[in-house]
Amino acid sequence: MRKQNRKINRKLPSQHQIKKRHWCLGSLVILAGSWITHTTTATIAEDALYSVPADLGSASTVAYGGLLADEIEIDPALEIAIAAAPPPLKEQRYTIKRGDTLGAIFTELELDHDLLNSIMRHDDARQLISLSVGKELIFKSDQQQLKQIHYPRTKLQQLEVHFMANEITQAGLVDRAFAVEQQVVSGEITSSLYEAALEYGLSISMVMEMVRIFGWDIDFAQDIRRGDSFHVIYNDYILDDGDRVDGDIIAAEFTSRGRTYRAIRFADQKGNVSFYTPEGDSMLGTFLRTPVEFSRISSRFGRRKHPISKRWKAHKGVDYAAGRGTPVRATADGKVILAGRNGGYGKTVVLRHAGRFSTLYAHMNGYAKGIRSGARVKQGQTIGYVGSTGYSTGPHLHYEFRVDGVHRNPLTYKTPKASSVTPELRTEFNEVAQAWSTQLDVINRNYQLAKNNARTSAAGSQAM
Repeated sequence: MRKQNRKINRKLPSQHQIKKRHWCLGSLVILAGSWITHTTTATIAEDALYSVPADLGSASTVAYGGLLADEIEIDPALEIAIAAAPPPLKEQRYTIKRGDTLGAIFTELELDHDLLNSIMRHDDARQLISLSVGKELIFKSDQQQLKQIHYPRTKLQQLEVHFMANEITQAGLVDRAFAVEQQVVSGEITSSLYEAALEYGLSISMVMEMVRIFGWDIDFAQDIRRGDSFHVIYNDYILDDGDRVDGDIIAAEFTSRGRTYRAIRFADQKGNVSFYTPEGDSMLGTFLRTPVEFSRISSRFGRRKHPISKRWKAHKGVDYAAGRGTPVRATADGKVILAGRNGGYGKTVVLRHAGRFSTLYAHMNGYAKGIRSGARVKQGQTIGYVGSTGYSTGPHLHYEFRVDGVHRNPLTYKTPKASSVTPELRTEFNEVAQAWSTQLDVINRNYQLAKNNARTSAAGSQAM
């Protein structure tokens, strides 16, 4: 065993011999590598000088395959632009709650109140004072200061206020980017229009618009029955942040008590929008049928036994029972001639309308923002909220309708409708009305077919 080991050891080179060989080989590798690197770098650098991408202009260093080509000049304008590019702004969102004020929000978010003073003094920026519950304020800041405030004023517009060094540099309404998607909703009422809307995916705001459109021909407080149906064609707006908001109703159909009504949206040459029958007659009356949506009549016009005095006397209006806080809407355009307490009426609003008409809204819990004597209101605008102030046994709205100062029954008195399509626009309107009426016909047929198929399937299941 020892002999074998000695024999093997004699064949192995000594430690000194190994070091010498490694040094020689290492020197050869280094020399070869230096020559290859020098040649390759020179070639690539030369190519790079003649092949700089156009979008870079000139660059001081261009990387290709991990190798760098130096001594290439950068475009000074590009260099300045890169250096001057601001870092992305930090975004903070705040959902407005009941009772919030802009000052309180600034305090909570620890924002500079000097900016708040600037907002109050600026004609456009001071729109931020009027905040709506549920909407969202967006604050954008850099490392040190607030730079922007965004606030949605309408569905498709937002108020933007920009700051620089604690001063307002820009403020105003900005259109939001959006895409349009057409929607169709059909439904049948089994209990109430409100519940049917939720069941079939129609938003409450869209239902309120439908009530406004058909409110002259259909009394939604007492005409709606089980089995009534509706079809609505409207636009959805998809905003740049992915949110969806209801657009406008384009065409709609409502069948109540076996009678069908259709409404077509049409804008005149000045951009004024209204709804008309397919024949061009206005769908909108000069007065809405009811001042409170989704309510019931608790006391009608005429003689009645007063619930408090227990005496028989004339009831010169109509009472609508509704929950406390339910919005009360103006039944027509007009001017506020009273907004305050009025004896047994409690908190009251009286409106004077064009011509011979006036309306009274009593027992309210409070007034909508901006409702005061002298203010102008639009048809359908919220003017207050249902309550039980004054001589009242519970939450309801007392509504009076007067012609030349004389009380009339608002449920039966026929006021004139709004204007029809003008003769010069009749041809254009007929084309629009024909197109949407055809689409409503198709929707109605498909709806009835699906309804019949569902009934057949249900009957077949019961038979089995």
